[in-house]
Amino acid sequence: MSALRNHYQVEAALENRLRSLRDVDEATYSVVLACMPALEDLAKDATDLALLIDVIALVAVEAPDCSVSLATRLHSIPEALSDLECLRKWAVHGLQRYKDQAAQRLFFFSYEDPSIFSDQRTEIDSAQFIRRRDMLQSYLSGFGVNDCRLELHDPQAANLLSPSVSVSREVIRFPRRMPEAPPHQSDALFRAAIAHAAAHFRHSELARPAGARHPTLLALISLVEDARVEHLMVKDYPGLHALWGKFHTATRESAGFDLPGLSARLAHALHDPHYQDKNAWVQSGLELFSEAVQRDPRDQKAFDSIGRKLAISAEKMRQHMPENYHPAPVYRDDNLLLWDMNPVYQDDDRVVVSLKDVQFRDLEEDISPTRLMDVDMRRKSFYPEWDHRLDGLRDDWVTVIEPPLSAIRYKTSPKARTTKVDHQTQRRVVDRAIRLNKLAEGDELDLNAIVDNAIDMRSGTQPDGRIFRRHGRRRKSSAIVVLMDQSQSTERYATGTFTTVLDIEKSAARLVTNALHSNENRVALHSFSSNGRHQVHYQTLKGFDEDFGAEPQARLDLLRGGMSTRMGAALRHASALLSERSADYKVILMLTDGQPSDVDVLEDDYLIADASHAVLCASAQGIKTFCLTLDRRADAYVQKIFGVRNYLIADDANAFAGYTGKAIIKLISN
Repeated sequence: MSALRNHYQVEAALENRLRSLRDVDEATYSVVLACMPALEDLAKDATDLALLIDVIALVAVEAPDCSVSLATRLHSIPEALSDLECLRKWAVHGLQRYKDQAAQRLFFFSYEDPSIFSDQRTEIDSAQFIRRRDMLQSYLSGFGVNDCRLELHDPQAANLLSPSVSVSREVIRFPRRMPEAPPHQSDALFRAAIAHAAAHFRHSELARPAGARHPTLLALISLVEDARVEHLMVKDYPGLHALWGKFHTATRESAGFDLPGLSARLAHALHDPHYQDKNAWVQSGLELFSEAVQRDPRDQKAFDSIGRKLAISAEKMRQHMPENYHPAPVYRDDNLLLWDMNPVYQDDDRVVVSLKDVQFRDLEEDISPTRLMDVDMRRKSFYPEWDHRLDGLRDDWVTVIEPPLSAIRYKTSPKARTTKVDHQTQRRVVDRAIRLNKLAEGDELDLNAIVDNAIDMRSGTQPDGRIFRRHGRRRKSSAIVVLMDQSQSTERYATGTFTTVLDIEKSAARLVTNALHSNENRVALHSFSSNGRHQVHYQTLKGFDEDFGAEPQARLDLLRGGMSTRMGAALRHASALLSERSADYKVILMLTDGQPSDVDVLEDDYLIADASHAVLCASAQGIKTFCLTLDRRADAYVQKIFGVRNYLIADDANAFAGYTGKAIIKLISN
């Protein structure tokens, strides 16, 4: 009986997904329906088929033309259905990678291989990099490079050669798979590559015109330049010599006698003075390099000359760099940072232009004042979103939009009755900046009081006797964000009343602000709504350091409901704002009337899982979250998001404001 019930539940879930897909895009729904017999044969069961429809719907929401292409070809790539998690990763990657390139995105979903995420070693290496990226970014900043981010190369099939590390002025890209390095050395490999890139930023002339130089010449000049900048870098950071030395392992036996192998052996010899290589070409390069270092290691032209001499010797040996040459050892980048392959330069009286794609516009065209007035002054912030199916984050998936804080000056409605909080209920903490001197009892001796007492005794005067001191205490401070859900559903009347949910939220917000805003407690009123992942609208109705005067109250009065509830993005943005504050307690109080939802999300529990992840991230930053809701059926989801004890369901709308005050007082008093 239980198996039969589960079967009907799965079939119902599949029907719901198909119905949702039809609402999103009729063309994609028709294609899926036509391919359904083939898909049913390929899928393991109805559950997998429902998950497959989720992936197609995910693409259909973002790019309907791509979802049609994907649905059309699925039956011809049965290996894609054998691992739906890889298929989902592939789809999310395509949407992220080509979000602003419609033609490339369509090509991706029409022809690219979904199995590029199926290699287990690649996934392990990529996950290791993503986990360590923040630490590695700080490591790069330690070398004074603050405007360069760290990313991964695009995924590729497992049977293809993994690309080298690639460096530009804006980004350092790492390969997703590094088979030449054992897993236990991955952290050292990342740091070695970053330090090498930093060496180029500090000591190399970047983007020099490559001109008509042969690829072999470019490769050997770059090899010598790699050794030169590392030699200079080790003078400032001696520990880097050992870090880079872990990967200089090329020898006659392991590297061989072709030009890439000889280059790896030369790199080893230039780095390690204890390494002996009897090859004449390697010895020649080592001697030339040592002489140049003794003269002036900063004379880059002298080292370029060494690269030319090595290239001439290689030509005499009939040795050439292959097209798939990767610099060795593995931490070294492809050296594209050093060369400009498409320069524009002036040669005597003529200008030589070798750009591939030059676009011209009418030289008489001018920027009109009207166009300058169209500048978008809104602040946009990008946040990740948690995908519970993949158990990972979708980077920069959501855009939170904040309008500029307008100075609204309207007559406000009468203030709600103010309820003052008894601040004596707040704990006091020791503050070493406050010292109470000349006490009869205390934690330590007051040296000034002891001296005064000694003077009194020697002068025959009765000493005071109060020779102790202790640190004073102060009330704990708090920063509180009252985060109001202003979605369309908040415009409905609360059950049993003729008052809208949004008006009830406004009353609660007024009560909390009037009751708590003080020198110790800073309260900010924020609201949010959403229209898909690209438009999460976030408003600041009252700032932390702003008095709750006429203008903030006017903004609150004018607030209207609309659109949807992407709760996780709003929680992440509120957490980011709170992380900039200095306070003993940091609190987000969510006021809502229902579960997270949005127009571009069709899957069950997706936004609930994302909001739960946002709460966990806030907790890791020391930020407490609490939810007050009027949804009497909220137990099913609010406990998953906020935890067992961090929510309250108000059965009576009239008591909602009172519950709000009690919740805040409890949070900042514990």
